[in-house]
Amino acid sequence: MNLIKSISSIASSSVLSQLIGAFSVWLISHRYGMAEVGHYAMIYSNVLIGAQVCTFASQLLIPRQEDHELGQNVVFCLLQSLLMALPWAVITGLIFELNIAFLYLLTFGYALVLVAENLSLRGGNYPFLTFQRIAVSLVVAIALLAMPNPTLFYLAWMVGILLLLSACLIRLFNFKSLTLHHFSIAMNLRFLREHWQHISRVGSAEVLAMASNNLPTMLINIWFSPLVAGYFSVVSRFCLSPVMIIGNAVRNSIFSKWSMDFRNHTFNYPEYKKVRLLLLGAAAVCILGIWVFYPLVMRLGFSEEWLNSIPTSRYMLPYLFAALAVSPLTVIELIFGSRRYFLRIQIEQLLIIVIAFIALPYFGVKYEIALLAFSFLTFARYLFILLKMNQRAKMLSLQEQKICS
Repeated sequence: MNLIKSISSIASSSVLSQLIGAFSVWLISHRYGMAEVGHYAMIYSNVLIGAQVCTFASQLLIPRQEDHELGQNVVFCLLQSLLMALPWAVITGLIFELNIAFLYLLTFGYALVLVAENLSLRGGNYPFLTFQRIAVSLVVAIALLAMPNPTLFYLAWMVGILLLLSACLIRLFNFKSLTLHHFSIAMNLRFLREHWQHISRVGSAEVLAMASNNLPTMLINIWFSPLVAGYFSVVSRFCLSPVMIIGNAVRNSIFSKWSMDFRNHTFNYPEYKKVRLLLLGAAAVCILGIWVFYPLVMRLGFSEEWLNSIPTSRYMLPYLFAALAVSPLTVIELIFGSRRYFLRIQIEQLLIIVIAFIALPYFGVKYEIALLAFSFLTFARYLFILLKMNQRAKMLSLQEQKICS
């Protein structure tokens, strides 16, 4: 019941967050056109990938970290983010012709989001996690409503995120417990050496996972147009949102719960089977809902630009189903399994993106075919991942039985 309660708590915050995000996307398209939606989506995708590059999964150590190491973990995350955000901002700013200082500060702000979320998960502080996620989305909406043009909106967005997350971190972590010793190069290098396997492998996997989620928007901007990227972004917001709401709620809850099990050297196999069944049912319901209701909603209350996004929603259905039914279960590999395999499955997804959104457009393939290739290749990949996750769960269950007998 505690697991279900935490899932519902996180899901409710995600619902509100995504609704606010959907309103923000609609407001951008209403004021500035669908092409600006594509531009906003490119910046947002860039920043989300950059935040993962900054932390390189060091924040994922926080929920299972011993109390005496927590302060060093937090300091390492903050220093790492400050340093890594700079080359990321410079490189991507030059490639996409964006303001480097703006990208640096916004990327650092979203790295703080990851740190704060994992501090909340560590203590099971789901009410505050709910507040934080809603507040992050509200920053974007309020900035849009308050600012008269896109330039000022992006500036207000960046400042708002930095102020909000600074306040969240002060609320979640006792910075008075830190000393200058925590900030020394020697201590942070020691932390890096001790957790090198996690940071190098899981970190690489997390970066690739975030890249896999956000690179399509950026590549569609490049190969096709900001307008087409706007269609993809709208579908991602309205169709991928239910998938991400449920998937992330389950993922975060089982990550928190199974991290505790890991510290206690145990694994609950019946719980794994219940989670697997829950995800399968949720995926079927979500896909049916998207197939039936997305076109109806677009025809009832949106402009012609939004109606043109309906085919994209249909092409993405195989990908959306597999992403919800299987993806959250990969947490078991992150906590109990092979970090090398966790990295491998992210590399496989990146290869699919390279094929669908770089190789095929390079040879003149149209957007629709490229998106279908991406969707079906991802679906096939997730089927193989499900088989592997089931094997891992059964192996852990057998180990548990041997210990008890």
